[in-house]
Amino acid sequence: MNNVFRVYTSPDMLGMELGGSLKNVIALAAGMADGLGYGDNTKAALITRGMFEMNKLAVTMGAKQETLNGLTGIGDLIVTCESKHSRNRKAGMLIGQGYTMQQAMDEAGDALLAALAPLVEEPVSTLVAVKKVDTPVPAYLDGKAIKRVSFCDRAEGVDAATFHDEWWYTHSLLVKLMSGYCGYNQNLVIDRMVQGASVHYADLPVEGMVEFWFEDMDAFDECYSTVGFKLRASVHAAEFIGTVTTYFVEAVPVELQN
Repeated sequence: MNNVFRVYTSPDMLGMELGGSLKNVIALAAGMADGLGYGDNTKAALITRGMFEMNKLAVTMGAKQETLNGLTGIGDLIVTCESKHSRNRKAGMLIGQGYTMQQAMDEAGDALLAALAPLVEEPVSTLVAVKKVDTPVPAYLDGKAIKRVSFCDRAEGVDAATFHDEWWYTHSLLVKLMSGYCGYNQNLVIDRMVQGASVHYADLPVEGMVEFWFEDMDAFDECYSTVGFKLRASVHAAEFIGTVTTYFVEAVPVELQN
């Protein structure tokens, strides 16, 4: 901090992450309102209700409301929805004017998407999920820890609402009884897409995703041999989770060209 620049800090990393990401969705919608020619009152109502939804979702996921009420929430939301320099608002405005999503992204000049596009073929399937960071990976292990990702479907006879409640509110608490891991995220799937179109659960049966980090394979073995896993988390999972497909993954750095 100096005479012309003041820094605000917060220990609420989840709240800052959610504030910085969720506002982009509202900014797209605000841009669409501009593109469709709606007035200031409509846009003000959209931003206001959007802020309410951001708060509600973030607090439910464990963030602090005061974080969303600050610069990383309201502040970032206002500038992204109103600034002529906002790529999210511009893309939404173009969509509102009749552009396709791809045309809008190209016109808005999204450097990240442009850099990643050559790296992948046309996606076969896409999962849209809400992330809950239960145990952040320590900074000293960032990029070094072993990462295990699991994809889960529902057990036979279990509906989406039951899976959501057991997964989001109970299972994550039971995981805390386990030891050996150094990071844990839960992801709840909220939409499934094949070739860009939303599909039903039966067409892409994934309801939840787990991201687990371990300092080494000894820690991994310790985690899955604990009483907390064998007698609590595993037993509970069998009540609502069907098939679990697991991978060990490695991050691949990508150099972006401006």
